[in-house]
Amino acid sequence: MDPMSVLRTLWKRKWYVLPALLLTVIAAGYVFQYGPRVYESTASYALVNPDIPSDIELEEDPALDALNSNNPYLRSSNPSLIADVLITRLNSTTIAEALEARGLNDEFTVAQGVGNGFVIDITGVGESPAESIAVTNAVAGMFVEDLRTLQTVSGAADTYLFTALPVASPDQATEQFSSRLRSVIAVVIAGAVLTFGAVSLAGWVESSRSRRPRRRSSAAAVRDDGLDDDGRDPGDAPPPVPANGMRDTVKRENTVRENAVREKTAPGERTTRVREKQGARGEKNAVR
Repeated sequence: MDPMSVLRTLWKRKWYVLPALLLTVIAAGYVFQYGPRVYESTASYALVNPDIPSDIELEEDPALDALNSNNPYLRSSNPSLIADVLITRLNSTTIAEALEARGLNDEFTVAQGVGNGFVIDITGVGESPAESIAVTNAVAGMFVEDLRTLQTVSGAADTYLFTALPVASPDQATEQFSSRLRSVIAVVIAGAVLTFGAVSLAGWVESSRSRRPRRRSSAAAVRDDGLDDDGRDPGDAPPPVPANGMRDTVKRENTVRENAVREKTAPGERTTRVREKQGARGEKNAVR
């Protein structure tokens, strides 16, 4: 079906299509203006390597030499291992459950930022700017706590720990228009389905209306062909009279049918039928 034929069909049934389109436009405008909104705020942290004392400093300061330097992430050949472990822990369901326990939204993302993997971006999502910032700050606090917990599993001293340096704080939350656009698109799709449903309804109504006149015309044609309700020609001889005392009743019924036929027959046709009937009766009398 080409686009022009679709447009012609829509225009032909516009009184069914226009209400559906109007309802779709109103619903889309309402969802875009008053529908639920989504806000995001982001905090960025840089993982700073610990300032490990040199051998000379350890010799000069015995207190430094006595500190526990057993940080497992300092022994790793992959310097960004600590960042990968933190991202995995923060994206677990435990963090989401902790946020729900605080009455906050459980939607957030933790990912590596720009650079060599030592920058962590934490993005909180909420239905209001305040909720989004609260989610981001809550996850950031868990990030700092987990960073220390992971490194002190063997009792390492603070001197040998990676630290989190704030790079960007979640001071403002920005609205994500994509969420509202998705809602509007869903409403438009529903409106399109409603519009095609209205077109189908219009076609069904038109088909029903077109069948009614054909039925009426066929019934009128049956009545105008000169036959009575029993399918007999009114000019024909009446049926045999029963012998069980029903002769008067049959005569009355025949008289009623003949009067009905006379009322439906034009004056000229009525005269012709009367003459034909009289001629038929004359022939029957001559035969007798």
